Amino acid sequence: MITLSHGAFDAREIRKRCGDRSCPPVRSEALRRLVKSGQRYAYDLIVHVALGRYIKGQQRDEIRRELSKERGIDLSAGTVSALCDRFLSLFEALHVHRAPQLRAHLQQGGYPLHLDATCEHGKGGLFLCMDGWRGWTLWGARVPSENADHLTSVVDRTVELFGRPVATMRDMGDGGAHAVERLRKDGVPDLICHYHFAGAVGSSLFDKLYDHLRGILRLCRVRTDLRTLLRELRPYNTSRATEGRWGLGCVREDLKALVLWVLEGDGRKDVPYPFALPHLEFVRRCRQAVERAQQWVPCPRTQPERRVIEVLARRVSRLERDPRLVATVESLDERWRTFSELRGVLRLSDADLPRGDTRLAPRQLPALEWLRLEQIKQAVESFEAELKERIPPAEHGKSRPSSAPAIVLKYLERNRAHLFGHPARLDPDGRVVAVVARTNNVIEHFFGKDKQRLRRRVGRAHLGQDLEQQPAQVALVSNLRHADYVQVLCGSLDHLPTALAELDMQSAVDPGPPVRDQRDKHLQQRVRKLLAATESTSAAEANRTPPRPTPQLEPVDVSLRWPELEALSEDELRARCVGVFDPPPQPKPRDPRAAPGGDGAEAPLPGAHLPRRGDGGGIRVPGSALHAPHPGRERDHRHHLWRIPVLRPEGPLGRPGHGPPATSPAQAGPRLAVGGRNRILTR
Repeated sequence: MITLSHGAFDAREIRKRCGDRSCPPVRSEALRRLVKSGQRYAYDLIVHVALGRYIKGQQRDEIRRELSKERGIDLSAGTVSALCDRFLSLFEALHVHRAPQLRAHLQQGGYPLHLDATCEHGKGGLFLCMDGWRGWTLWGARVPSENADHLTSVVDRTVELFGRPVATMRDMGDGGAHAVERLRKDGVPDLICHYHFAGAVGSSLFDKLYDHLRGILRLCRVRTDLRTLLRELRPYNTSRATEGRWGLGCVREDLKALVLWVLEGDGRKDVPYPFALPHLEFVRRCRQAVERAQQWVPCPRTQPERRVIEVLARRVSRLERDPRLVATVESLDERWRTFSELRGVLRLSDADLPRGDTRLAPRQLPALEWLRLEQIKQAVESFEAELKERIPPAEHGKSRPSSAPAIVLKYLERNRAHLFGHPARLDPDGRVVAVVARTNNVIEHFFGKDKQRLRRRVGRAHLGQDLEQQPAQVALVSNLRHADYVQVLCGSLDHLPTALAELDMQSAVDPGPPVRDQRDKHLQQRVRKLLAATESTSAAEANRTPPRPTPQLEPVDVSLRWPELEALSEDELRARCVGVFDPPPQPKPRDPRAAPGGDGAEAPLPGAHLPRRGDGGGIRVPGSALHAPHPGRERDHRHHLWRIPVLRPEGPLGRPGHGPPATSPAQAGPRLAVGGRNRILTR
């Protein structure tokens, strides 16, 4: 066995039992706390490998080198993966085993249940339930989709283990709404993330127009021309005159910066759509390009600078000459102003978004945050009243409004009950110590960091397959970063191997390997059953099939003696032995290029294969205008093959191969040509 503390050694266990065998054998408790019966690797080694893998983010080779250098333990990469899978199964069982203690800790002040899933289209994903105040991952499972049937069981399991939450926080998906329906009926507040709400409103406002703008810009090719312009400007510099695409002279760096600004803006990372519209921003920068050129590249200018600014002005003015683009940009600007008003009312800054810079978010005290939620609620009510006045009369009562104020008002009226009503936790003195967050960023940030850790572990940039195959128990292991969770679970990380050993000693059921992908698990099991049944059926049919009978030869009269055989002629001998030595005659396969003859024989079709160009013509036929080639060209000296003349008819236009086939020179008439290389021999 191999342990982290003692290395590799051979363990010998002496089991004792009563003489009458009435009692079970007495085993070594110390050995059972080191390693499970039948296993080779100790619990402390399993925990050390798993913590290095999932907490420190080490790769398998890094773990192997560390163990070999510091502990003298040599493990293979496959063994490291197997130990990690073993730890995930044991840790999930320990998490469930300690659920009563964890539940008692959570119920001291309650917990808000945050729900979210990371699902790719058609690939399934991971669905998690988290405690929004402590950051604990309570439960998780791999789901094939965000359907309500798949999410409800996970939510019910979480509530069964840890009790009823004080509130639920989710996105606007129908699956999540149906998953918490039972809690909503029990009086638990069902809250919607403000970020997801604003994102749904923005998508409804911008999707069609923004797709139309993207298509127009692609057809105008303004971006492509500006990238080409920037590439042609790079050889120029400020200090030395350079001969280039735009003539001889110097070009200031500010001019290059101007073109780059039109293409990419200030270079900062954009917030996610629809909170930023990069194509609309590009059109706005194009409209300001000439004005910025006057400010950034003042006169006097060199010849290349003048030419480049003229070309830049012509290319960006191409957008203004397209009436479709002008109308689309005006509609988008109008809807963007309404959407910006909604963001201002909800007080959603860029730092409040999942991909925003959390360092810019102000540190809010719980009491101030609760007060801010009340102010936001009042501002939303005032904004609703203002929107009702701005809606055109024709939009009132429509199920599918088209104006921006009507669309925003429709979303506010439909989801008003789920936007506010966030519970707060109070201390014994009545002071607010915690408020349910108004966004689902706690779980969104968890998914982002988990993806970074996964990229560090596997060492790959593209994580599509790795995300599909990552077990859900990895999210539970992240709880070991929280000291309060570790205190309730096992006291400290040093006691974690002992806790796993005690759990293994109490439970006689092996938890089994973790589940990595459940999308086609039942189909794969069905495939194995079908293949096994097919193979067994084929084997049974092979056993039941009778053997092929051996052909019986006709008896041959061999009673004649040798002198009599010598007297027979050769034909008579062949007639007697034809059944023994000569196989029966087989019919000759018919040549597809030949036509059946009158007597059943096959007559070749002259001209079935057209001759190659430059074959040297053909031989003279009576009535033909062709001449015979030189006799020396009848032999192909490259391949040492004799060319066989082929009769080929000429079509109605004088081209060979067009017309009915002829079987003889007489049928061919005066227009029959003969020639070709390695063709069918005519009879």
